[in-house]
Amino acid sequence: MSKKQGKNGNAKLQTKSDYLFSMSYAPKIDESVHWLQLLPIAFFGAFVIIIVKMYSYSRNMEQFYWSSGNSNLTDFFSYYKMVAILICAVLTLVLLLYRLCTQSLSIKRCFAYIPMIIYSVMVLVSYLLSDYKEFSLLGYNDRFEGTLTLLAYMVMLFFIINTINTESGIKWAVYPIAVSSALLGILGISQATGHDFFRSSIGQKLVTPNTSVQMTETFLNGRVGSALNEAGLITQDSYTTNELIDMCKSIDIDFLGFTFNNNEIYQTVYNINYVSFYLTLLLPLFGMLFIRSVLRGREEPIWKKFIWGALFALLVFNLIGSASSGGWLGMGFVVLVALIVLNKKVIKWWKPVVILLVLTIAIGGVTYNRWIGELTGAINSTLGKTDAGGQSAESAGNAGDTESGNAHAIASDAHKLQYIDTDGNDIIIGIDDNTLTITTYPEDTNAVRILDQNGQSIGLVPTDTNRVLAFDDERFAHCYFQAASDELGNDYFIFTSDDQETKWTFRITDDGVFYFNNLGNLVDLDKVPSVGWENNSSWGNGRGYIFSRTIPMMKDTAFIGHGADTYCIYFPHKDYVGKYNSASFANNINIIVDKPHNMYMGAWIGTGGISVLALLAMFGIYIVQSFRLYFRSKFNADDFVSFIGAGIFFGVFGFLFSALVDDSTVSVMPMFYTLLGTGIAANMMIKRRSADEKQASLK
Repeated sequence: MSKKQGKNGNAKLQTKSDYLFSMSYAPKIDESVHWLQLLPIAFFGAFVIIIVKMYSYSRNMEQFYWSSGNSNLTDFFSYYKMVAILICAVLTLVLLLYRLCTQSLSIKRCFAYIPMIIYSVMVLVSYLLSDYKEFSLLGYNDRFEGTLTLLAYMVMLFFIINTINTESGIKWAVYPIAVSSALLGILGISQATGHDFFRSSIGQKLVTPNTSVQMTETFLNGRVGSALNEAGLITQDSYTTNELIDMCKSIDIDFLGFTFNNNEIYQTVYNINYVSFYLTLLLPLFGMLFIRSVLRGREEPIWKKFIWGALFALLVFNLIGSASSGGWLGMGFVVLVALIVLNKKVIKWWKPVVILLVLTIAIGGVTYNRWIGELTGAINSTLGKTDAGGQSAESAGNAGDTESGNAHAIASDAHKLQYIDTDGNDIIIGIDDNTLTITTYPEDTNAVRILDQNGQSIGLVPTDTNRVLAFDDERFAHCYFQAASDELGNDYFIFTSDDQETKWTFRITDDGVFYFNNLGNLVDLDKVPSVGWENNSSWGNGRGYIFSRTIPMMKDTAFIGHGADTYCIYFPHKDYVGKYNSASFANNINIIVDKPHNMYMGAWIGTGGISVLALLAMFGIYIVQSFRLYFRSKFNADDFVSFIGAGIFFGVFGFLFSALVDDSTVSVMPMFYTLLGTGIAANMMIKRRSADEKQASLK
């Protein structure tokens, strides 16, 4: 056993049990590393989230029947974040190699390593066995959270745990996050008030490469080209991007096509859901720092109290203003666990707690119109309530979610289309617990045979509409049938039910009959398995439908996944009937579901059930350890580490609950893993300090 003199002159006891591995020149457990080694942590946690830049790339999308076939794609919010994440991971590996070469490498004993190793191995195995290695390596379109990114998360987590040893190190991780969150909060206010920075000329120039654009016929027929041409501004063969942006502003249009509605708070994270997701991490942290600042009284300058209070208020505005109930779910659990852990201390700290409550209530009142519809919709969808048209209140009141717009009224509660299955030359339709089997004949495309589930023949009778026939059976009196052909001589049958707005078109070929989707692709339909949410598929803005189709997918990846970020490729997009029956997607049965809206389900499909269990083990141990640690903590006002450690714990706890309805993304996960690693390091510091104090008291 050796002794190390601490900053405040108290003897710090050092034991070999603190380390898994330590070289001769490694810093002691309570010594800071050089600030240059902390820079990758600061950048990873605080500034990756801010990156927004246009990136054009190509992917072979023609291979998928559900894709438009456009292989030339553009990304703004994810690709360069991925690049920055990988750069941070490479830099930390270089720093670890430097420590090894200079005999200064040490590895703390930590519960997280075994789950991290298991997770990393399953990520690699899933990639090696993936059928879509291009997507699995870098990630799916607009997401870019593939194998390399997931491994980079683990590298950074390991580095953070083994680099942050002191209060100073914690500040290097947390204070840059405070700066970046303040910038993002201000950006959110600009978006909420209709003055989105990214819609300004400067903002659009900042995120768009200043390349030359040729005035081709294709460009001139597009949204921007036609508007500029009509205004008489096109006078030469080419312009730079910056010139086009200025020209667009002169006629009050945006050069970039924004998918976000005006006044939506999306900041730099691509989706309003992700705003509330990452803010769940930060609000408890800055709330605890504000409480500590107030408790310190005159020892803490007034400007620090103001900064933490203002930052808390700014983030509350963005959380509420994002109108995403996923973050509110997480914050509800944050409040619950905080009340349990802090218990009587909440009463003792009544003054700062009341200030935080007043700020939250005041901001909630000012933003009433932004959150009341989302909250009402969330409650109604959870209770299974829908409006008269069959549309969930949430879907009707909030089109902000990327998968759904306003749904049309489902055909009729009395006639439910259950499934459509194409099997050889047969079209099998389940409706109202009855079955229609329509047999087609490629050699005689005008002939069909129609049987019910008992093998009884059903005839067709004319209607008032030319070439449209009705089924001569009262069970199917609401169904209609029509033969058609195109100019190329391809033969089709069209089936409609009730509203006759949604036409189910089937093409007859020598290989059988297939559904002809709106992209012009032939699709062999099957019954798509589903679990749960039968009567409430619109729950959570369509999450009920997505979850019900994702759960059956999970049995195929209980051990090994399909490859990181390949969820979209394996989702049953051919479930057109299921979407038609869901209030959230009935308006667009061809919509592409590219994410499960559940971080754990996404990981289960991508990297396998074992990898998810490894993550849950790591998260669970951290939560149990933190709960015990902070439940017993006295929270001395001068104890910075305990306050910040508890704030991180509350934030991580809420984030993991929000993850039940939100996705892992390159926008939010760097901040999460930075704070998780910092929280683990803080817990180590507190436990070490307690052990030192106990040892000292025994002397």
